[in-house]
Amino acid sequence: MTATTPATRRTSSPVVGRIAVRVVFGALFAYMTVQSVGNLVTVSQSVQAFNTFLQTTSGGDTLQRSTPWAWLVLDIAIAPVAFGVALWATRRSRLSVTVGVFLVAFAAAGALWLDLQLFVPRLLDF
Repeated sequence: MTATTPATRRTSSPVVGRIAVRVVFGALFAYMTVQSVGNLVTVSQSVQAFNTFLQTTSGGDTLQRSTPWAWLVLDIAIAPVAFGVALWATRRSRLSVTVGVFLVAFAAAGALWLDLQLFVPRLLDF
């Protein structure tokens, strides 16, 4: 007589929960990225309009500004990088760990994103 252990079946609810967390935070990070692209478009148009105005004035060429492309591209890259790192870090984690890591990643990305949202206009100071 041999004793056999019953096969343990893994429930799908933690997997569904982790997928739901990833989808919700994916949407939040996507929103952050869309806002960053909007900021890039707005700032570049403002700089172009300012420089065009200065070209019509006498001696305005010395006051022209350049678009801070590096900061604007960094602003766009923050959210996808943070999402990717959180996704990689939680690939085999429990639901509670997944939620915690995504919350920390979103908070860190949000802090950097907001700093750049406030920093870029100060670079221009029209």
